[in-house]
Amino acid sequence: MNVRHSRLARLVALTVVVSMPLLGMAGVASAKAAGPNCKLHPNRAACKAGGGGTGGSGPNIIVTIAPNPLIETGTSQVHAIVQVEALPAFAGDPVFIYSQQLNNSCTSVQYYSSASGTIGADLGTSATVILDDDGNATVLVQGDNCAPGSSVFEADLVKAPYYTATTILVANPPVPTAAGLTGYPNPEVETGDTNGGPNGPSGNSDVYAVFYVEDNPVYAESEVEISSAQLQNRCGLGAEWYAGNGGSGGPTGASTTLDDDGNAVFVFMGASCAAGDSTVIADVNAGTHDTFTTIYTISPPVPTV
Repeated sequence: MNVRHSRLARLVALTVVVSMPLLGMAGVASAKAAGPNCKLHPNRAACKAGGGGTGGSGPNIIVTIAPNPLIETGTSQVHAIVQVEALPAFAGDPVFIYSQQLNNSCTSVQYYSSASGTIGADLGTSATVILDDDGNATVLVQGDNCAPGSSVFEADLVKAPYYTATTILVANPPVPTAAGLTGYPNPEVETGDTNGGPNGPSGNSDVYAVFYVEDNPVYAESEVEISSAQLQNRCGLGAEWYAGNGGSGGPTGASTTLDDDGNAVFVFMGASCAAGDSTVIADVNAGTHDTFTTIYTISPPVPTV
């Protein structure tokens, strides 16, 4: 009996000794698991700062395009708004926007920006723009005679730490679509809050929007007009409308012809624009003179990443 009791005591002691390190290990594991799950709680400060949650850190920079996918209009034209969103820590830094695949798919590609103070200034076949104080920048991209398909876009921070973001734009071939008027992106966070800086200006509460008018193909080659007194009046430093498919524009509106599928595209750019809702109106000058309206919303500058 004494021998058995002695063996049992040694076994219990050994079990306690072995268990103690395991308890310590469990404490370390739970400590490592502490912190916010960024997938479930993306708005928590630790996640917004790009640090340490169990769901992984948030992005430092992203690039998006609207509309996406899009329907080519007129002579297989592409019109879209490219938005770059980065952490506010990169405010004032230049960002390079480019798509070699879109350049290869179109006979010509141009980027436009109002950041320099000239509304719709032509930047060429790529764009280098300045992130505003919220880490955001926006440009318009336009392509002519484009083959349908997918194109990779990239946005690169020109300075250290040289982060890169990519996205894919899908351009679908011209096709009849449901009648209506739609604006993209909607809502849009206006960009730009500096007129200068070591790397150049970021703009002045600039707005970039693309509007698609879609009607019955029976009205192909008919004139269509677009305007919005509310939208243009919001922009204290001026506004300009542009039209696809060889149309004409100006500060108070634009006109063009519906393509063979009954579709048309317009672009609006404005500077120093007040946030809020605006009614946009498109009129087809043929047949029953269809009129389409939509509400376009401008949101004030704000960090978005």
